Amino acid sequence: MIERTIIHVLSHNVVMAHLSTGKNSIAFGKGIGFKKEPGMIIDDVSITQEFLLHTSEVMKSYEQILNAVDVKIIGITEEVIAYAQGMLEGEFSETIHASLVDHINFAVERQKRGIYITNPFAYEIQYMYPEEYRVAKRSVDFLNDHLDVTLPEDEVAFLAMHFNGARNKEKGSESLTVVKLVSKIIEEARELGYSFDDSFSTVRFISHLKSLIERVKQGKTIQNPLLDKIKVEYGDTYLKAVVLSMYLNDSLGKTVPEDEIGFLAMHLERMIQRT
Repeated sequence: MIERTIIHVLSHNVVMAHLSTGKNSIAFGKGIGFKKEPGMIIDDVSITQEFLLHTSEVMKSYEQILNAVDVKIIGITEEVIAYAQGMLEGEFSETIHASLVDHINFAVERQKRGIYITNPFAYEIQYMYPEEYRVAKRSVDFLNDHLDVTLPEDEVAFLAMHFNGARNKEKGSESLTVVKLVSKIIEEARELGYSFDDSFSTVRFISHLKSLIERVKQGKTIQNPLLDKIKVEYGDTYLKAVVLSMYLNDSLGKTVPEDEIGFLAMHLERMIQRT
């Protein structure tokens, strides 16, 4: 049986513990930290969720956070992580514990000083990562209520990116690169006469574009049995899809296959028909 000793009490519902196996963890449970102190043993039945901190690098980062950030912000942020982990499929990367606390700490500081940072990709993020965005929206409401702040709407998109990076275990810069590329393609498409709003056609176009980029990056493109028909019936739209694909070619350093250009043309044509 694994024994857990409290290292830090982060909130009434969150503690950091040292396991008899030698690992450390962030443990969650209603009232798990209430009237508790470091050195006390945690009862297993009081734990509802637990995240192991595997590497010394992560532990070092978290110790720095503990020394620099208000413990209330740490505890509330950990509750947000627990909520997001419960709502989204896939196990989160352990790096989110330090990175999200750090981000929220600065967001709270900025809000209290009246400094607001906009997220230039909030629109794209909302449709590229809808699950994470919904969870992030609830999380920002929770943070506002429990930290007595009013974080701007753009923070929803920032948190959504943190959740996406954690569940896919990739660096935030990698996710942001895809978001920037999607944003640029939308900008180019607007120059070609297309408009984007909250319609289902827009949602499908952005979702398809994200998937297309991932397929091209991985070299796993799919065949388009309607390609010849698309070229004939939607000639002008296909040419516009070629223009957009040329930008993708330059950005990805890989060629977008004709089959994929055909699918892109189909989505552009749907948007024209909707308009």
